[in-house]
Amino acid sequence: MTILRMYYTPEDQKRPTHYREAWWEEDTKEFVLHHGKVGESGITSVENVADSTEADLLLASFAEQNAADNFVDVEDLGTEVFTVVIRYKGTTPNQAEQANAEKFAREYVALLAWRGLGDIENWAENPDRSAFVYQISTVHRTKAAKYATEALKKTDFRADRMKIERD
Repeated sequence: MTILRMYYTPEDQKRPTHYREAWWEEDTKEFVLHHGKVGESGITSVENVADSTEADLLLASFAEQNAADNFVDVEDLGTEVFTVVIRYKGTTPNQAEQANAEKFAREYVALLAWRGLGDIENWAENPDRSAFVYQISTVHRTKAAKYATEALKKTDFRADRMKIERD
């Protein structure tokens, strides 16, 4: 699946204020547009598309319109990277902690993505730190960090086990 993520940064701002993204769900034949203010839930519209050729044309048109509106691709935009660390109770995670780590990742990705904030680049167990470590790439670190706390609330992890580190 190809996802185009575009951001608009006004000349008087350091960070982008608005985002637009589009993708084609091949299995459902749906072309999805999602847009809004960075850090807020966006608006989504869905259109049924006959085939990949039509979807490719829509994606090309989307990219062209964004360029005309001074939106830039996320790849051309400077992003901030930070780390979320969630410590285990012991030296190795138990099954419940592993399930909670996966749940945290799902919840956090959803909170970030549907607000145009970014993504978890990767995450893994780190035995040396007795913790799960999540590498986050975002267009607004402060807003993205706030949602880590929200995602944590959806798990059984205690809040004092999480730490946010600058990279």
